[in-house]
Amino acid sequence: MGNTMNGKVVLVTGGRRGLGKTIAETLAKEGASVWVTTRQAAQDFPREPVKPGEIGVIQLNVTDENHVRNVFQQISSLHKQIDVLINNAGIGVFKSVIETTLEEWNKVIQTNLTGVFLCSREAFHYMKEQGGGRIINLSSVAGYLPIPENGAYGTSKYAVRGFSEILNEEGKPWNIRVSIVSPGVVFTDMSKERPGFQREDMLMPKDVAETILDIAKRPLHVRIDEVKILPPKGIL
Repeated sequence: MGNTMNGKVVLVTGGRRGLGKTIAETLAKEGASVWVTTRQAAQDFPREPVKPGEIGVIQLNVTDENHVRNVFQQISSLHKQIDVLINNAGIGVFKSVIETTLEEWNKVIQTNLTGVFLCSREAFHYMKEQGGGRIINLSSVAGYLPIPENGAYGTSKYAVRGFSEILNEEGKPWNIRVSIVSPGVVFTDMSKERPGFQREDMLMPKDVAETILDIAKRPLHVRIDEVKILPPKGIL
């Protein structure tokens, strides 16, 4: 275990599996006390803080305003600080716009965008009081380029980038830094079953996790507004 994140308390949404799990493990190995959220965890709030280098699991529905408030309050009461929020929770619906139902559209926007808003807003409150912190939001190359069959997903990621830029400006007086990380296709459950996607053409989760670690460990006088990470062939 390294020590570049020693003493830092980190919350990773959607961190129980896939990319989020790799991010959490990478930061914990560097000494952070990491909380990961999942919809499937036990409902009872934990009563003990997470030790440096370890990972705790807490239930969270990122689209539920009261639930988000309760989770941040609980983590703050246990640790007295929240240094880094990584908004990783997300879902994808990959269909043409005319084939996308309103239910699918709303589900993607609520998770990928409203969830980022709710968690970022709560983190901002605590970081403002403690004198600063970092919020790292996962966007996507689909938030830059108009890719067919990405109507709901791509729109949510375009919006995450815009929201993050605004929040970054609002955070300046309180030493709160907001970074956007926009990967190309990553080898996860969301992408590996899609036709035409080959593992060797994708980024690996550790590629993104190591980039996030590099942002998270920087002192707060360093602004890293946005990082784009692409696989060898570009978007794919």
